[in-house]
Amino acid sequence: MTENDKKLEALFNELVPRIGKADSLAGEILRAAGRIGYRWSNDGDQIGIGYGKETCNAAARFLLIYGNKDIQVLVTALWGLSDYRKYSAVLDQLVGKIVDYVNDRPELRTMPTEDMFVYFFREYDVED
Repeated sequence: MTENDKKLEALFNELVPRIGKADSLAGEILRAAGRIGYRWSNDGDQIGIGYGKETCNAAARFLLIYGNKDIQVLVTALWGLSDYRKYSAVLDQLVGKIVDYVNDRPELRTMPTEDMFVYFFREYDVED
C-alpha cells in the first residue's frame, strides 16, 4: 500500500458508505477511485481492457466528468494502458491527485452526487 493509498483509505472511510452510492460528490469521487484501485489490485482489471471494461469504465467516466484537469489527464492515460508497471505508477499518481482534489475542495463534501454506475454503458462496457 502506497502513501497515496493510505490517504485515500482514510478519506474513503470518512466519506463513503459500506454499501452503495456516497451522499456527496467527494465521497463518490473517492468511491470511483477505490473501485478502480480495488479492481486492479485484486483482479488485475484495467480501464478499457478486457473485463476491466465492465468493472472500471463507469468509475473512470465518472472521474472524467467530475474530476479536475489533472485527474482527467491521468484517467485518460490509464484508459487502455496495458503495461502493468506503468499502469500501477499512473494509478498511484491518480490516487494522489484525487486525494489532493478532495482535500483542496471542501465544498465537494456537501455537494449532492449521482451514482458512478449511471456511466456504465452496456453496449461498450463488455469484455472483447
